[in-house]
Amino acid sequence: MSVQWPIVTLGEVATPIERAEVPVPGTTYRQIGVKLWGEGAYERESIEGSQTKYARLFRTETGDIIVNKIWARNGSVAVTPDSLAGCYGSGEFPMFAPIRNRLEPRWIHWLTKTRAFWSQCDEKSRGTSGKNRIRPERFLEVQIPLPPLAEQRRIVARIEELAAQIHEACSTRKSSTTELEAFWPTVVTDCLTGRHCSGPSNQSAQLLLTLAVQRHRNRDTPKHNNAHPGSPVVLTEGPLPLPQGWVWTTLGSVLTHLVDCVNDTPDFADSDTRLLGLKSTNVKPYELDLREKWFVTANDFNHWNRREKPMSGDVLLTREAPMGQACLLPAGHQVCLTQRLMLLRPDPDTLAPEILLHYLNSPVFHDQVQEVCRGLTVPHIRVKDAPSFAFPLPPKDKQRRIVAELDALQAEVDALKRLQSETAAELDALLPSVLDKAFKGEL
Repeated sequence: MSVQWPIVTLGEVATPIERAEVPVPGTTYRQIGVKLWGEGAYERESIEGSQTKYARLFRTETGDIIVNKIWARNGSVAVTPDSLAGCYGSGEFPMFAPIRNRLEPRWIHWLTKTRAFWSQCDEKSRGTSGKNRIRPERFLEVQIPLPPLAEQRRIVARIEELAAQIHEACSTRKSSTTELEAFWPTVVTDCLTGRHCSGPSNQSAQLLLTLAVQRHRNRDTPKHNNAHPGSPVVLTEGPLPLPQGWVWTTLGSVLTHLVDCVNDTPDFADSDTRLLGLKSTNVKPYELDLREKWFVTANDFNHWNRREKPMSGDVLLTREAPMGQACLLPAGHQVCLTQRLMLLRPDPDTLAPEILLHYLNSPVFHDQVQEVCRGLTVPHIRVKDAPSFAFPLPPKDKQRRIVAELDALQAEVDALKRLQSETAAELDALLPSVLDKAFKGEL
């Protein structure tokens, strides 16, 4: 059952305080800032006395309530911790000292993390001049529940005990996610280099390349297509050892198309034309991210696709900003590629698209890219380098096995990530629930 505590204004239990100092040239001042939504105070970059525009700076001490005038309405209120004692704020950060025989600083610390407190700050900021800044006298009108000092301390101790448990659970979840993310590239590398697929094959990778020569030796290749399946390259060695029956070849040898985009940006249409102009930001590892869409006119669509029109199953690769991210183009989209993107189409008789996708998102590829890009002012994948990257080609039966194993593992990883996401949402809701109970006297 809720306890009925007295409700008081902050002005009854805290007083404005100014520890003013005139900035001295040659003296360095640590600066304090206040994060939004009850996230607490933090140390900003220090400033030298001659560099500040303020005639006075104000020193804060442990336990002070510090307010960001502009953003108090968005929860930018905090209590100064020991680590930030002695920092300075400008007049935009008014400070208040709790009356210690009535208000425990940790009590107000936790109150500043509640929606009810933010709402009052928002209400007290409205209608004031200067972009809804909260005036100090209005901040002191904010009302808070005030149990006896001993009860404040008991409840604060309980809040901090539960908060520590929630923090530990969140840290464990984040650690698990980090381990998963670190685990995946290693597994992909092992699969792509045959560590999980030993044993004899029905057909060698060398034969796949020989058959490709027969299929493509007479084909006419446009100048913008950098693939060369009709003249594959077999490397005597590669970055890692491969099992018998596998072969190190080059990226250009296993593709029918390796086409750079038209390196210009179209004038995007103002309405939905159903013709998408993809940017490098749309391409994430293993995912075409269409949360943001840009549309092009029919004329621009044809113009930007003059080198090659992307097809379902093609692999899209970012050359820079960001560099080296790849996804499959799913069915149902009409797209053209704008700047910093490349289209890769595997020879279906030589290579499964999924193997190419895993390769482009793996350290097997990325390590080579980083080596080639070393020394470039702006790291990027150069078109002239792309066909020559070493590619570990498995026999066809091994490709099917690799795809099946990685698909199964990816499904397990995705399921675990969904569970972790659900758990994270539950954990994120726990602390507000704890605080709500605490300040209703139910804790």
